[in-house]
Amino acid sequence: MIGDFMNDLAQKPASLLLLSGGVGTRTRHHEPKQFFELCGHPMMAYAVIAATKIDAISEILVNAPKEFHDRTHEVMANYSGGKPFKVLECGKTRQDSSFILAQAAQNDTVLLHETARPFVTREMYQELLDDPEGNAGYFHDIPFSMCKIDRKTKMVLKGVSRAKVFDVQLPQKFNRESLIEAHQAAIAAGKIYTEDSVMVTKMTEARVHALTGSSRNMKVTSQEDFTIAENLMKSKKT
Repeated sequence: MIGDFMNDLAQKPASLLLLSGGVGTRTRHHEPKQFFELCGHPMMAYAVIAATKIDAISEILVNAPKEFHDRTHEVMANYSGGKPFKVLECGKTRQDSSFILAQAAQNDTVLLHETARPFVTREMYQELLDDPEGNAGYFHDIPFSMCKIDRKTKMVLKGVSRAKVFDVQLPQKFNRESLIEAHQAAIAAGKIYTEDSVMVTKMTEARVHALTGSSRNMKVTSQEDFTIAENLMKSKKT
């Protein structure tokens, strides 16, 4: 316990970047899913609560749809534990939103997470900060069989080996300069990425260290995921 505390003090400050630009289209919820009440708290609150327990995280930056800035600010004020925070505009795409957050960060080390993953823990943030590599993230084995299908003919083409692919999870840690360089290179090349670890790997010479993820670290995407997440959260508390 004392060792963890001293380790936190010794670490360089980090910025937590929270992607929270969704408007609830895929979940068909009446409001953005980040505000869904999960076991008594807005879903986005869990990513913030875990961050309040780490001294090295010196600021939290979150983006939100313009019409939900006030609501997001209210949640942050209630759950940020006194840590400085800013609510920023979200971009037209996830990639745009990530770039906006990275540019606004004040620290060389950034932790990137998304409010749709409420099962992040203090230990996960800390493991990333402790990792000696400048860039790292969580990746989990794919537990099911996969294949390629021709989108036009709807015919199966071939199987895809599970041993060669992984589920990309968040949070991720980046050297801010590497992340910004990757975004700038992607923009110049006209490339679109749906997550940042592959973008950094492909668009820069930086490496990203793969840490072992967890099946519990789910992302709430569909309407059914609300029920699954609530049941998982309840089981965690019992």
